[in-house]
Amino acid sequence: MRTIALLLAMLVSCITPASSQVSLGIRTGYNSSNMHITGEAPGIFSVSGGSMEAYHGWHLELFLDVPLTPGLYLQPAFRYITKGTGLKETPDPKAELSGIFIPHGNRLRLNYLEFPLNIVYKYPLGKGRITAGAGLYIAYGLNGRYSYNIMQDGRTISRNSKDVQFTRKNNDNLAVLRMHPWDAGANFSIGYEFFSCLMLGANYSLGLTDIDRQELTSSKNRYVGISLGFLFSREDY
Repeated sequence: MRTIALLLAMLVSCITPASSQVSLGIRTGYNSSNMHITGEAPGIFSVSGGSMEAYHGWHLELFLDVPLTPGLYLQPAFRYITKGTGLKETPDPKAELSGIFIPHGNRLRLNYLEFPLNIVYKYPLGKGRITAGAGLYIAYGLNGRYSYNIMQDGRTISRNSKDVQFTRKNNDNLAVLRMHPWDAGANFSIGYEFFSCLMLGANYSLGLTDIDRQELTSSKNRYVGISLGFLFSREDY
């Protein structure tokens, strides 16, 4: 948490000189997330046992709109977001696994504090401006939970759920799901700002870091989001 406080302090120091031109905004909306999982290691969320499904979550953020040059803006943000994935069961047990109890994951939810930093270009169009942006983000995992079934011979024996363990240590227990607390990646966004200060937008987030603590498996976050926002005290129109 000290790292998060330091990042916020740096953000405030960067915008102070231009505070008379900076606008504060708020956004919230829906996001559909998934994970890109590769590797052959067995485990609760092994892709060999099924196909990935989208997890439906939401986000809420505060952001700053900082003018750089005409039409070009810096937008740092402080975002709470839920990410995750699902796994559709396609049980096809091998003969040699007959009678063995096998854990099979079906949903993973991860809650993050995310810190995007985007460069946004705005172009006048109609009763507002169309926007396009790109940038990077870092995120810190707050908590998470996963649910899984115990399978035997293609049948569900029991349904269970556990908390995700956020840790930097590698995972040597296939029955426990461990994730790295830090995530990072790239952002891409499009949107429209009305002169009434309302905003509509969509964004795509591409995780670039492996958050899975299993050595032979790689897991990276992905999500698409849509949002509705409002800019306060804007001075750029």
